Amino acid sequence: MHFDFGFRVDVGNDIGSGHFFRCLSIAEKLVEKNFKVIFLVNNLQETKSHLNGKNFPYQILASSSKQGKINECKILSKNISKLIIDLPFDNQIYDESLKNICKIITLDDLGNKKIISDILINGSIVPDFQNYIIDINTTKAFLGKKFTILHSEFKIAREHVLLNKKLQKILLVFGGSDDSDLTLQLIPYFFDKNYNITIVLGPSYNNPEKLKKLIPNNQNFQIIHNEKNLASLFSNQDLVISSSGITSYELACLGIPSIFIPVDKYQIKTAIEMEKNGFGINYGYWDDDFSNLENYILQLSDYSVREKMYYSGRNLIDGEGLERILKSIIEL
Repeated sequence: MHFDFGFRVDVGNDIGSGHFFRCLSIAEKLVEKNFKVIFLVNNLQETKSHLNGKNFPYQILASSSKQGKINECKILSKNISKLIIDLPFDNQIYDESLKNICKIITLDDLGNKKIISDILINGSIVPDFQNYIIDINTTKAFLGKKFTILHSEFKIAREHVLLNKKLQKILLVFGGSDDSDLTLQLIPYFFDKNYNITIVLGPSYNNPEKLKKLIPNNQNFQIIHNEKNLASLFSNQDLVISSSGITSYELACLGIPSIFIPVDKYQIKTAIEMEKNGFGINYGYWDDDFSNLENYILQLSDYSVREKMYYSGRNLIDGEGLERILKSIIEL
């Protein structure tokens, strides 16, 4: 069977969920326009949990080695017109290996590599992540915040966000797997507080039962596992505490006041840049210091501080990135 678009993307504990959901957002738009799509992925269980009932065809790559997976993609790509690659650390090698088989579109966040694909898309706000070696005659590049790809639900939800005068509702979310277990580490701070706490667990989170046992049995805590519409959930919060991957862009689009706790060196740079642009507070790596966390939450209890953050985030990320690049992808 021939496919108009393929998506080479991985998902799981080491990779997280953001890349897969980004590709899924594009795939949904393409299917709406009657294009045939397929996902080329590395893990059956993770793929099923992230699709969450959505009926998209996929092919599990059987090889355990990087080169083996590339060889499988070479064969599969002969029946794919355009391949979208979203692999944060392997984009370059896939570009080089598959360029002559089909049209290539690369989604990248980290820069600092050679890209030879037909289209390069990087919606990062971090200047250091937008450095590439490319041939402008053969690679069309879409770089910067105008091209941040978010699900269309965020564009819709941002029209319905209302800031409350009082900071009451706080949501915690740390990606698809929360490998650092920040949720478990932060939750005790809120046990003796009067906030309404929502905890969002991603599809790959491994400690739901341990978390449930830890939380007091009262009405101030709500646990949501594998939420289908994060945009709607985020838009009803007064404050979100999260890592600073793709979620930080979603929160900026909505304008929801945020505290970012990065989990790696790349997220640190994103959190710093978000704060420079007036959106979010960069906590830095988690240091087990509840007094620091309390100070930041108290800062955001001031409505005027949250209001400024609201407008800064929405001015930074407008939610139109997917629409801006869709035509170019289709016409390639």
